[in-house]
Amino acid sequence: MKKLSLLFVMLLAYGFSAMGQSTVPVPADPDESFFEWYDYHPYQWPDGHYTVASGWFYLTYGMDVMGNLVANDYSFELDSCWTHTVDYTILDEDKFSYSIYTDFDEIFVFQPEEYSEFTEPTTNVYIFNILPLKDNGEYGSTANFEFWGPHFPNRSNDVDDVDGWDPFFQWRIGIQTHYTVDGVTTSSNIVYYYICDKPVTLLGDVNDDGVVNISDVTVLINYLLSHDASKFNKFNADTNNDNKHTITDVTALINYLLSKQWPS
Repeated sequence: MKKLSLLFVMLLAYGFSAMGQSTVPVPADPDESFFEWYDYHPYQWPDGHYTVASGWFYLTYGMDVMGNLVANDYSFELDSCWTHTVDYTILDEDKFSYSIYTDFDEIFVFQPEEYSEFTEPTTNVYIFNILPLKDNGEYGSTANFEFWGPHFPNRSNDVDDVDGWDPFFQWRIGIQTHYTVDGVTTSSNIVYYYICDKPVTLLGDVNDDGVVNISDVTVLINYLLSHDASKFNKFNADTNNDNKHTITDVTALINYLLSKQWPS
């Protein structure tokens, strides 16, 4: 009897172990070949204040040819009879969400003051829970969201001649998709749409004072420790050109100050 009880406990343990080892599908990367960014110059009214039409990021998700959301095991192959022969995972729309990033992986926060769709600051957008379903079975839109992407009220990159306005982003905008099951989330890569070249004015000039010296090292270290972005030029600070800000940028900057040469 004791052996049977022990066997039962072992089977339960194995069952829990097997469940614990199950994995949540990883959503396929969005297809950047269809991305578009729509931008507008702010309009100045007679009283001097500016407004701008919403910027809009047109994006696509990782989908199969039928428009189903798919995991990263998806591939499209045809045999000699033009038959699709590859098995893959179709994702549940209710468990699918996305986040928006700009420039150096800076996540965008949808604030309830601007986005009536939310009651608190939000970074994960469950688009299929937001959009109304029309009679024909297609998803509609809200004030700030469409099926193919979010709007960004009063944000523009075309603000060089507009006093008091900063560009929404200066280099790129991207999307990362997520899939959440029972509190466990997997994510695609962040896929970017590049608007222009990285606007580096003087590589290594982190504090943007026109020279590269030890004070730039100090500002960069402070940023990495505290994320204090005052007097911080994020483009000049990417000294090893890996599109991130890490301790390796500090190393590259110090090496430059010692040798006056950037790594090739």
